Amino acid sequence: MTFVEECKEAAGPVWERWLHHPWTEALFAGELSDEQFRYWLIQDLPYLGQHITEVAYPKVPPHSPFIALSREYAVRAETSRVELETLGEAGELARTRWAARPTRDAAINFWVRTAYEGTFGDLCAAVYVCYSFADTFGSRYRSAAPQGLPTLQRAWVEQWIDPYFERLHETIMDGLNEYGACATEHQREQLRWLFLRGTQLQIGTFDAAWSCSDPWPGEGEEQGVVADAPWLRLPAPRD
Repeated sequence: MTFVEECKEAAGPVWERWLHHPWTEALFAGELSDEQFRYWLIQDLPYLGQHITEVAYPKVPPHSPFIALSREYAVRAETSRVELETLGEAGELARTRWAARPTRDAAINFWVRTAYEGTFGDLCAAVYVCYSFADTFGSRYRSAAPQGLPTLQRAWVEQWIDPYFERLHETIMDGLNEYGACATEHQREQLRWLFLRGTQLQIGTFDAAWSCSDPWPGEGEEQGVVADAPWLRLPAPRD
């Protein structure tokens, strides 16, 4: 058993929830609403790919292609990711970290902290779920061949059968397996925790998209998919 397989087994029902989230099941059944789909896309902020991993570059072992792949990811986040098609309608704020709703913000902070405080192996454990889309969505798309998906949904899933994203997933998987294989038991336990928390936070972002709701405390009624500030809201029209 590889260490990645060990992490998945240790996560138990959490990993199964990730594999078979209602949002995902509805997507492959052709039953996911456009609102639920766009909620996810807009909250899948490009900020993650553009900035977070740079903190960990000095920790990446020389034999790993992660830095080169990560730099390409940053370019794709700005130019070719399907998510960009939805950001324009959400306004300029959608391109910043301040657009994140609570669950997405928690995930970003978790990944930033791990990249800053931990080893490259720690980062691989924390972000594994985020980089697993080529496996969890791409492999399923190849085998299930769903029919009748809306154009934008099909384009999004087909991103994950791109050899680039498959290579990125393999790089993170290899990194986690390498660190897990030579770690002490205490370090392996930490890696399993990071893997679990990353998966739980990713599930939370899909929970929010499934319900189309993730309000900030005190916000009251959610104003839209992109988090905003009271001083940015237009006054209500007068009768």
